[in-house]
Amino acid sequence: MHIEPRYYVQSTEDHTFLRADGDGGIDYVPLITSAMPFTTPEAAADAVVDHCGGEGVVFRCYQLERD
Repeated sequence: MHIEPRYYVQSTEDHTFLRADGDGGIDYVPLITSAMPFTTPEAAADAVVDHCGGEGVVFRCYQLERD
């Protein structure tokens, strides 16, 4: 096991977090525990532009990953 950085996106307009909807799109959820982490900061920044109208923040967290 090892620790990897993961990036969460939150809208600054309505304070919701992003997650995958299962159909290739994005859904909005109120809790970070339901959010989908992005694996790169670039992907998270792109999500802010594409899904939050450029008005969002990215949180970096570290998660334990299994090998």
